[in-house]
Amino acid sequence: MKLKEKDISTLKVISQIAGIFTLVVAITMVFSLIQLKTIDPLDNPVLLELKEQYDRDPDNSNLAEQIRAMDLMARKAYFASRRQIEIGSYLLLAGAIVFIFCLRLITGEEKVIPSEPGEKPDTLLKQKRGRQLILISASVITVGAIVSSFLLRDDLPEIRAAKQDKTGSGLFANIFKKSTKSFSEQGGEDFNIPAEDFEPDETNFPFFRGQDGRGIAGGSGYPTEWDGEQGTNIKWKMKIPTYGKSSPVIWGDKLFVTGAEGTVGVVYCVDKNSGEILWSVSATGIEGEPEELPEMDMEAGMAVSSAAVNDEAVCAIFANGNLICLDMDGNKKWGLNVGVLDNVYGYSCSLIIHENTLIVQHDSNKRLSMMGFDINTGEMIWETPRDGSPVWSSPVLSIFDDQPQVIINGNPAVTAYDPIDGKELWSVDCLTGDVAPSLAVNSIMVYANTDYARLAAIKPGPEAEIVWEDNYYTSDVSSPVANNSYLFIATGYGDVACYDALKGDTLWTHYFMEQYYASPIIADDKVYLLDRGGTTNIIKASNTFELISVSPLGEPVDCTPAFSDKNIYIRGIYNLYCISQE
Repeated sequence: MKLKEKDISTLKVISQIAGIFTLVVAITMVFSLIQLKTIDPLDNPVLLELKEQYDRDPDNSNLAEQIRAMDLMARKAYFASRRQIEIGSYLLLAGAIVFIFCLRLITGEEKVIPSEPGEKPDTLLKQKRGRQLILISASVITVGAIVSSFLLRDDLPEIRAAKQDKTGSGLFANIFKKSTKSFSEQGGEDFNIPAEDFEPDETNFPFFRGQDGRGIAGGSGYPTEWDGEQGTNIKWKMKIPTYGKSSPVIWGDKLFVTGAEGTVGVVYCVDKNSGEILWSVSATGIEGEPEELPEMDMEAGMAVSSAAVNDEAVCAIFANGNLICLDMDGNKKWGLNVGVLDNVYGYSCSLIIHENTLIVQHDSNKRLSMMGFDINTGEMIWETPRDGSPVWSSPVLSIFDDQPQVIINGNPAVTAYDPIDGKELWSVDCLTGDVAPSLAVNSIMVYANTDYARLAAIKPGPEAEIVWEDNYYTSDVSSPVANNSYLFIATGYGDVACYDALKGDTLWTHYFMEQYYASPIIADDKVYLLDRGGTTNIIKASNTFELISVSPLGEPVDCTPAFSDKNIYIRGIYNLYCISQE
């Protein structure tokens, strides 16, 4: 195609504009990334000063509300910046493509005319080589733009700004506004709250958040006061040899945790009465095991998913995809690799067992599915593909209308499956963004939430629908917990909220200052709230706020505690503790 001199001039102007635009976007994105990587949104001098004032005047509700509001704004601004970076990556890609396209047309059509008669051929050659150098440089910029665009896209939360809820409004339209929907508006005004029918075992705490993954412990008489540094009510503490963030699970007198060093995951069996390591088994040498670590947040590591245990086996999964099943004496029953579980934050979905089926929530950048394995043989019984984006939540078990169900908090859908054959039972589009909290369930509803989206109470069944919702208190990592009367949420900015589980009314809120990653556990009519600083705030599980005690562990904690036979087991960053008042 022959271009006229006028066309070439126009292309030169467009290429210059595109080049300047690409350079400005690239520089802006670099500074934004550095800012996001180095600046804590909560490390604000004004906010820190207000927190110091609150420490001196903890009963000042107006000050607490001011801190909470600033906290929310800081986090919202942080994630808004991340969304801007994702948009910028596409602008960078578009600008680079226009730049290289225009430059390619120009270099292909523009003639090299000697400025003076008799100009030496080597001068012409230099001009030609200069243009080639510009073309090569532009190509490098383009390739860099394309690569960075998609790398940055994988490193940022998904955006579904155009997604609508059932009313046609954007999901983020009233992000901090209380919903007006209620159970009575759904025809539930004459509905009677059923008696509590979930009675978990007082000894066994077999999964992440206990029996059925519901966050409710059986038994009574659990400690309410301890001090890790002073040794008060600390029966024992021991150091797990390798790093991990999996929460402890218990069967009988044996406690199980996992850890990892390099590419090798390890399962530990600990005597829950003495703290002695009874055995440890490395989950390595499995066919299909990758040689290198998958994509992950290095602070999280390989061993975030909690094990699952029953009376015959303990099963564990690691971020490299290794899934291992051992008997109670540490003998290997089977092992396999389900595929590398790579995603931006690292794999964290915990295992759960229904009867003879081990259930795996497979969430990676390349594959989303639910899997069911025969716990005795390792044979895959079923696999059900899923739509959407990877999440970091874990499955829960429940029974609705006499139908056992394994339910997951996904993006965008909360979905229930038959644990026997993997068939999808019902699904409700609900959430967006980085979904890390697992679901809360009771005899009536399923409760889904994630930060910067919403809290939604779902009536399960073939005609599943959202009954009520709220946008004010949501958690980013910690999972909510519910009984038939109340729903409790511990947020990533220190607020704890109690809702009427049926109607969605906010019954009370309290600001505790520290972030929550560990999930709250209901035990003996109390709610145990373990913050990231290692302090457990114990409150009465009721419709009014009543703080029973505040118990410090003395080291940071991200893991959810386990409860068994009047003892509490907490995995800190450095040590595993048994808390007992006997």
